[in-house]
Amino acid sequence: MKSKSSNSELIVCLDANVIISAIAFKGRPYDVVNAALSRDYSLVLGTNIIEEVQINLLQKLKLSRGDVDAVLDELLAVASIYSPSGQYKIIEHKKDNQVLDVALTAQCDVLVTGDKRHLLPLDKVGNLVIESPSRFLARLAHFIKTT
Repeated sequence: MKSKSSNSELIVCLDANVIISAIAFKGRPYDVVNAALSRDYSLVLGTNIIEEVQINLLQKLKLSRGDVDAVLDELLAVASIYSPSGQYKIIEHKKDNQVLDVALTAQCDVLVTGDKRHLLPLDKVGNLVIESPSRFLARLAHFIKTT
């Protein structure tokens, strides 16, 4: 897959659930986030995604404000930040539609999500591929080998 990025990197948006799972459970989501921190792909985050991560890390995972800020600082250091444009209405679920909106506005190649209810069933929207962390890691390994 050809990326829209001038440096031939994949442009990838991470859904909040991937980042939260990376911190809570490690596994494949952790590998996806680490690949972003290693700059194996170009990371895109939405202001809405950042807010959801922050709320969940504080309220559900009960991390300290300092720990949450440290996590977000690491991600923000390597990410391009977009706000939902409001121009895309793909699905009824508002929060998930905003995630799609950010990925489409940023012209991402891939949206990585764990959302089996609203996002993963879409598979593809225009040129945007929607994948689980496992499928994305396989794509990334292939992409790195061929570039």
